[in-house]
Amino acid sequence: MRKGQMTKEHIIRQSAGLFNTKGYMGTSLSEIMERCNVRKGGIYNHFENKDEIALAAFDYSFMQLKSLLMDAISKKASPTDQMLEICNVYVTLIEQDACEGGCPILNTAVESDDGHPLLKQKAQLAMKELISELGNIVKEGMARHEFRSDLDVETACSVVIALIEGGVMMSKLFDDTKYIRHCTEQAKAYIKEQMVA
Repeated sequence: MRKGQMTKEHIIRQSAGLFNTKGYMGTSLSEIMERCNVRKGGIYNHFENKDEIALAAFDYSFMQLKSLLMDAISKKASPTDQMLEICNVYVTLIEQDACEGGCPILNTAVESDDGHPLLKQKAQLAMKELISELGNIVKEGMARHEFRSDLDVETACSVVIALIEGGVMMSKLFDDTKYIRHCTEQAKAYIKEQMVA
């Protein structure tokens, strides 16, 4: 890998945690420069502006989250266990700060809903991808007769994600991991009681 590409990726990795923790508005170019140990000219060699860094940083943070989820899911054979394991990943995400700053989709959605349309679009696409992946697990569970045949896939995925992301939000807001545990336990109960055949 060329030095220029390595520098660009370093800037993206380092700024991802800043944006995911402090938000777009709360992260200054000088903070990015300081954290990356790169001068202003070094930043502008690779990015036109802060927007471009923020969009690349979101992609990086979302890839981290996806990697955590896919790795956990790959270790479980049944769709039921995969859905339950997704809940566990989000507990780890909050309790161990596995993705610096928490869930990048939630953080970006909350901050950018009216103020940054490109970031909002990124968050929407990421959430659609996450729901689609959950939907594939649910459909597989239905095909294997693990999940009820009359399930509405979109509803089931929306309920599970809303419970989990609500727990993430409350845990971040109150700096207390009990909320992610409460909400993931409710998501698990929904999976076991409302989804499993």
